Amino acid sequence: MSNHPRNCAINLQTPQFQFKMKEETDVLFPNRDVSIAVIKYCKQHSVPLPKHILDHVDLTNGEFADKAEMMVSPLQAQYLIWTARTFGAKKILEIGCFTGFSALAFAEALKDVEGAKIITTDIDPETCKVARQAFKDAGVDNFVTLLEAPALDSGYVDYFNAVMDLKLLRKGGILIGDNVLRLGLVAEIEKNPNKEDKDSVSRVQYLRPFNELVAKDPRVEALILPVFDGLALVRVL
Repeated sequence: MSNHPRNCAINLQTPQFQFKMKEETDVLFPNRDVSIAVIKYCKQHSVPLPKHILDHVDLTNGEFADKAEMMVSPLQAQYLIWTARTFGAKKILEIGCFTGFSALAFAEALKDVEGAKIITTDIDPETCKVARQAFKDAGVDNFVTLLEAPALDSGYVDYFNAVMDLKLLRKGGILIGDNVLRLGLVAEIEKNPNKEDKDSVSRVQYLRPFNELVAKDPRVEALILPVFDGLALVRVL
């Protein structure tokens, strides 16, 4: 979960010469090959990632191959850079940085912002060590701070309530919740081939309450998108 304390899928099946309304129940792309090609195309035509960030991806994939799925994707990192710049973020709080890839993306967005400050957290001493070294090597450790701290057992709900109750976000501030659909299991379990993934299924009990909370809380306005395993964009009213 990441936030900016400042103002800071569908497929159109159309027979020749016949046009239909877009159906929200269809799969976005027809097969895996097309999906891979589309993701590659999007990355090539989006805000570029600097070499030191791409090198960090390779390092993480090499040294933490069994945990690499905890890292955001390169396209998501591009999204984070674009979003932070678009909202004019100056201060960012990130909960869970793994080896620091997403924090490096935020730092890339804020590197020229006067008074910028990024605070990120994680619980694993090993990955925290790698992240701190990455921040130092990138020359951003002067405004990126990593706190090593235990996670809250109840997940996003308690984090959201803490952020709101402590007024860490001003009006117009943005909170981003990642992985809020969890392989689609949050929306559908029984018909989902991922239902055998017991770890992912166990997380549904924490994600559904968060999604329901941000949808109903009168203090915010939420939008959940079926991208990056589910992305919740929450704006303070």
